[in-house]
Amino acid sequence: MLPNIILIGFMGCGKSSVGRRLASLTGHRFIDTDEQVVKAEKRSISQIFATEGETYFRGVENQILEDLVGVAGIVLSTGGGVVIAPENRAILKKIGIVAWIDAEPDILFERASRSGKRPLLKTEDPRATFDTLRESRLDAYAEAADFRLDSSSLVHDAVAQHLLDEVLRHHHRFEG
Repeated sequence: MLPNIILIGFMGCGKSSVGRRLASLTGHRFIDTDEQVVKAEKRSISQIFATEGETYFRGVENQILEDLVGVAGIVLSTGGGVVIAPENRAILKKIGIVAWIDAEPDILFERASRSGKRPLLKTEDPRATFDTLRESRLDAYAEAADFRLDSSSLVHDAVAQHLLDEVLRHHHRFEG
């Protein structure tokens, strides 16, 4: 059986869109941690950040990951900051193969800016905030990931196919 596939990466990399396509390619169920947080809390992520703060949000996110350990047949799209906590990086490895979707910073920023739903970018200088945040997370992404895919010049369907090919290579390597 195909292992679970976990998608990590900075905002704007396409985790949710690619994850849905990957789920249809694999027959796995698609789960988005951000959607799970919204469902559990019955309010938007922006509302959670505004009323409870990022620490509270990260706690809910961590619990959702914990609940997915042992669940099979999923493609999991995670929030961009899920890798901040070392315990989350360990949990992701327990859930499945971790794929880091990345892209050139200018491309990521342009994609992330399209959405008004980015509470971490609601600052005086969104680009500076974006660059600082991204830079601060690069080591965590590298540590958490089994492999990295640069999606800068790829459409979502191509990213999904490349990810599936790479997951199959990793999976066969581990099965021996």
